Amino acid sequence: MSGPPTLSELRSLVAARFPAAARKPGRWVPTGVGGLDEALGGGLPAGKLTELVSETPSSGGQLVLSRLLVATRAARQRIALIDGADGFAPEAMPADALCHLVWVRARRLEEALAAADVLVRDGNYAVVVLDLRGIAERVLRRTPAPAWHRLHRAAESRPAAILVQTPFPLVPAVPWRLSLRAPQGLEQRRRSQETLAAALTIGIVRGHASVEEQAG
Repeated sequence: MSGPPTLSELRSLVAARFPAAARKPGRWVPTGVGGLDEALGGGLPAGKLTELVSETPSSGGQLVLSRLLVATRAARQRIALIDGADGFAPEAMPADALCHLVWVRARRLEEALAAADVLVRDGNYAVVVLDLRGIAERVLRRTPAPAWHRLHRAAESRPAAILVQTPFPLVPAVPWRLSLRAPQGLEQRRRSQETLAAALTIGIVRGHASVEEQAG
């Protein structure tokens, strides 16, 4: 009788069963939002944290998430969402765009950060989204710096791009911090998602100078 499969054999079985999951993402992961991808030089950078600040609830953070789900689904990439304040509405998304999504509903900020660390280290996701919008400012400002440092270090050795959505600038030492500045009017919401995404106003708060010059 043969023994249990080795780790390398198990990896081969997973790769054969889930070929899309076995592929590593490239240097960038396109978000499906042209202005955001242009500002970042191609998309969310793999192995790094990108902070996206939504200045108002209607700035477009949910639209970015929706377009990212569609884009990664089209590219057959897996995505994980850590929902820090139970704000994700799956019924508002195209059903097919949810097939590749792992959705974690955290009860506390500490749980959200811990889940992000685990999923980034897992290595099977092209994108890990940590959505902290909706959490009280006083709670977010108490986030211990070592938690962010740990997440930065975990990302450096993994293929995932990490998108942190926040209501105000929060993540220390983040390579990229972008801001959704323009709130969407009621009349805009009657337009298609593609049209709305193209109209988003994205500002570079922090990033590499060469790309800042291109985006400006």
